Amino acid sequence: MHAPLRPLLTASLFVLAACGSNDSPSGTGGAAGTDASGGSGSPLGGSGGSGGSGGSGASGGAQGGSSGTTGGSAGNAGSSGTASTGTEKLFTASVTTSSAIPTVGIVTWSIDATIDSATIDFGRDQNNYEYHAPVDLAEPMYRTLLLGMKPDTPYFARITAQGGGKTYTSQAYPLTTGFLPNGLPKLTVTDHDANGIFSSGGFTVNCTGLTTGGVVGGGAGGATESFAFIFDKDGDQVWAYELTDTAVAGCSRARMSPDGKFMWAGNFNNADSMGAVLRVPMDGLGDAKTIDIKARNHDFAFLPNGHLLYWEQQNGGGYSEIDGVRTEGPDTIREMDPDSGAVTDIYDETRDFASLFTMKGSHTNQVNYVPALNAISFSMRHSSTIGLISYPDAKLLAIFGGDLTQYPAMDWEIQHGHEVHADHLWVFNNNGKNGGSSILGFTFELSAKTASSTLVYDSGSTSGAFGDVKEQPNGNLFVTYSTAGVFHEITKTGTLLREIKTSASLGYSEHRSTLYGKAPPFADAAAN
Repeated sequence: MHAPLRPLLTASLFVLAACGSNDSPSGTGGAAGTDASGGSGSPLGGSGGSGGSGGSGASGGAQGGSSGTTGGSAGNAGSSGTASTGTEKLFTASVTTSSAIPTVGIVTWSIDATIDSATIDFGRDQNNYEYHAPVDLAEPMYRTLLLGMKPDTPYFARITAQGGGKTYTSQAYPLTTGFLPNGLPKLTVTDHDANGIFSSGGFTVNCTGLTTGGVVGGGAGGATESFAFIFDKDGDQVWAYELTDTAVAGCSRARMSPDGKFMWAGNFNNADSMGAVLRVPMDGLGDAKTIDIKARNHDFAFLPNGHLLYWEQQNGGGYSEIDGVRTEGPDTIREMDPDSGAVTDIYDETRDFASLFTMKGSHTNQVNYVPALNAISFSMRHSSTIGLISYPDAKLLAIFGGDLTQYPAMDWEIQHGHEVHADHLWVFNNNGKNGGSSILGFTFELSAKTASSTLVYDSGSTSGAFGDVKEQPNGNLFVTYSTAGVFHEITKTGTLLREIKTSASLGYSEHRSTLYGKAPPFADAAAN
């Protein structure tokens, strides 16, 4: 069941350039302007320029009539009024919301001027816009999406364009968002130190539908509905797409594409042969694209070239019998061009880790691209091992944890999420030594193969499967206890800043400051 959608507002409005005159003979001066317009000069006085329109449709007065004997007094400024100069041209804009995801705004517009850049500012207060959407001038009608808006809420959008050393500003266009589907997780936010939180809380991308029955610490059992979703700093859902009847209904990973135009989702497909990923436009319009990758499971990432990074079980998915032992076997790490479907093998795990798979198999459960090292890291659950290889030549750079570890200080039992940097590592240790799951931190020296512990964070929360930790550009750590439905933001020394709770079991998280520009980890690398 979906909540009914309220009527959506569409604005097709114009902003005209105003012309003031200083050539009229002296007159008696114009009357003071009201909130709606600037004062106009008397028939004998010069006319007052009209201001740009405010978000509510009221124009702010630019100045009173000029050249009169007393001059008209200035009109009261509209809340976002902008005076035209006589060289500004006409804006034509349509501002509406998506019929598929009604919290997404769609702006198409044109201007009778040559421009080389543009931005759309939008928010609930036209005096203080919260968000800023860059405009891709290569898009037809400069089509731009407004992302991150709360449901059933009035907003305003204002276009600012530059070209030839001039700035052109439109009026503020009103729009009201609609409702998102029923069944989304409800989140409760508790701040322990709001001033220390990265980007005031930012946005979090995740998904539900992960089947958790039978998993230790796995929550209440399998889900009946599945969604990819984004929530904001207040814990409010701002974007959602239902996955229940798709090939990725048992979703364990959702993340935005590197160009920000699509949401991708992948199913858990634990040791099975029904792996798939799905790509849907951020406005939800048009056909979603499903790619069947039969032996892919758990996770996927993106490479700098925009290709999908993932792995597949070499046995085609499921379990194999080897010498009477039931095993999942090793995995092969691959990349795929999502447009052409062309697949390239990057790394066969048996090259360096064959001795680990004779009894347990690999059970790879997370893969990451590491910008600082131009490398790929991958977590192998059954051997409590994280591997690090160069990209694209796939040379082994390091082994963290497990029987083959090159760093004796790195010792833990079972991990999923992790993040490798040039000189330090974060690990989501599912089976922590102090009860519950632990967040572990290490510094290391890649060539000398030395390491030391920097963090053991034990909150008491447990995620028997999945679970993740990612460093934010300000150094904080964003922790996801997936099967417990808990998020923590902590300092790198283990001080809790924020806790978010929900009753749903969750997949891996993508936490980011904005829904525009480069996605993590590429945005993080740029920030650093």
